[in-house]
Amino acid sequence: MKPLPQERPQPGEADYLAELIRLKVEPAPLEVLLAAQYGPLEPELTLPREQVDRLCDPAPLEHPDYWARMPDLSVRISAETPMPDVNREMIEWWFDWHSRRSERYRVWHPPAHFSNGQTAAAQSGAKPFWGVTNFPVEDVGDGPASIRIDFTSPREFGFVDDYLEDEAVATIVCGRVGDRMVEHTFMAHVFLRDGEGLKLRSHFWIADRVSPRLPGPTAVVTGPLESLLSRSLVRKAAVPAQVGRTLLIHCSEEYHHLNRILPGLYERFADR
Repeated sequence: MKPLPQERPQPGEADYLAELIRLKVEPAPLEVLLAAQYGPLEPELTLPREQVDRLCDPAPLEHPDYWARMPDLSVRISAETPMPDVNREMIEWWFDWHSRRSERYRVWHPPAHFSNGQTAAAQSGAKPFWGVTNFPVEDVGDGPASIRIDFTSPREFGFVDDYLEDEAVATIVCGRVGDRMVEHTFMAHVFLRDGEGLKLRSHFWIADRVSPRLPGPTAVVTGPLESLLSRSLVRKAAVPAQVGRTLLIHCSEEYHHLNRILPGLYERFADR
């Protein structure tokens, strides 16, 4: 898959993004840094992917910020981020808009985001980013990496109920993450309404299931290869030891920063 050509900048966009890219990304909050430093959390206290619906329940999570390495050597990460200055419309606009030009992706976290691109969805969905594939290049603590994110609807991801009809839930952004060879991570961002703004619950399940990306007729061997790739020895070799700590901090930093810059971006460019 190849990304579409980069979208042309909107009037005034280049100059405004040049200003934003000079903004300093603030460190993650103390509670997140402590969770990163003093983890891992005990595996039995983490959220299995089969219980992803719990993220849509506004009742407080017992452990909102953590990373954990499971007995099978997969990794789970949770981060909770207050986003008091944004709303549902801003978030859904952002996930459609930012991946059309690399400079837009860069301002999200200038020290760690380098480029992005997207392919169009095979068919239109209820949200403009459903079915879209992104190709970000970013550094979450282990050096720059080329990533592929296939965004899905919450139902396709594994949410049982239609939480987008729930008044407590503003929106959900979720997808399967990997590279050009394999798919290795499930990612869910649940944005809950919180006063005039939002509260974000982010969860990552890394190497919970590892699947090869096989073209055409070769896809028939996906099952056997998935069983092979999802073994503990493969996880031990392939999953960086520090990824739980670094991704927890990175996620917190980028969404705190997005809360800071998104209102201005939305005001200037959303209706053009």
